[in-house]
Amino acid sequence: MNSNWLKYKKFLFVVLGALFLLVLSGCDGLFPQFTYQGRLTDENGNPISGTVTIIYKLYNANTGGDLIYTDTNPSVDPNEDGLFNTVVGPNALTVGLTPTDLAQPLWIEVEVGNGVITETLTPRQRLYGSPYAFTLMPGAVISSTMDTTIFGDSGITAITSVYNTYDGDASNPALPALGAYGERSLQLGGFNGNPAIGEGGTIYSANSSHSDLLFYSSDEIWFYLDYDQTDDPSNSLFKIFNGTGNLVWYVNEAGGHTAATFQTPMETNQGAVALQSVQSPEAWFEDFGSGALKSGALVVNIDPLFAQTINLDMDYHIFLTPLGDCNGLYVTNKTATGFEVRELGGGLSNVSFDYRIIAKRSGYEDNRLDIIDMQTGMEDK
Repeated sequence: MNSNWLKYKKFLFVVLGALFLLVLSGCDGLFPQFTYQGRLTDENGNPISGTVTIIYKLYNANTGGDLIYTDTNPSVDPNEDGLFNTVVGPNALTVGLTPTDLAQPLWIEVEVGNGVITETLTPRQRLYGSPYAFTLMPGAVISSTMDTTIFGDSGITAITSVYNTYDGDASNPALPALGAYGERSLQLGGFNGNPAIGEGGTIYSANSSHSDLLFYSSDEIWFYLDYDQTDDPSNSLFKIFNGTGNLVWYVNEAGGHTAATFQTPMETNQGAVALQSVQSPEAWFEDFGSGALKSGALVVNIDPLFAQTINLDMDYHIFLTPLGDCNGLYVTNKTATGFEVRELGGGLSNVSFDYRIIAKRSGYEDNRLDIIDMQTGMEDK
């Protein structure tokens, strides 16, 4: 029998949209499969009848290259005109054909056999995506002017939504619904709708009056700075800029943060008012307490837990307020565990008093009036 008994008239319809692995809530997801259609004839152009085996091989080059995936269909039955329609690809996610495999140009090579002769049909055919699959290509932008008028009460809450409702267990933990990774991170929002501001991919609002960015969580929200710990922690910053592009607040990996102002809103009978925090050129912690002299003297012990947050090997400050008539009070015998309060002039009263202790924060003893660039958030070393 002539080895050219098979001639192949190719007409190929490939839907690569199904190759994008997206698992949605309430469905089983799309498997990495696509349809492959064709017509088999003999050397004289007559349709081939009877069951044949078709082997599909995916390569990353039109000749040579690496074999990425092999799929065998052992019982393909062309119709009376030699037409066949098959499905190529695994029926399970990431089994034999992974998202990484699919994120590259692919060519398909077809072998057809009838149990006697097997012939490889050449040349390989390049696989292309369907038009709708182009919305999933790198650099694609998903946008629309959709609103609830179009979808009503359908449950659609966003132009693009990604859900993962699987709670997971110890043997099979749930995966995040969305992961974004890259050398230049991810940018959400834009400065006056300008995607050129900042780094990374850009998602921004064209309407500043509807540019809110909202985070909802029934548990926790975590931010990691300098996750690989490769540089100075003071250089890894989480920043907030105002409408003119000026840096107004930041926190670094070590927990140090700077703001244009620190204030706390408090409700009153006239509405919320802003209470401004007291600022200092150095890093001080303070504590308060009360005591009463006994025959003109009292040793005050510093709270041991508070003592772990400050450096008591350095000098600290004590401020006293007598709560009764006396000759006055003074402090003596300051140590790392406490101090002594005495009455002036050798007085022997039992007057009560309040005190305030201020000491340098442990680990920040040398911080004083550090120069900061409020455009970058970087300290001038």
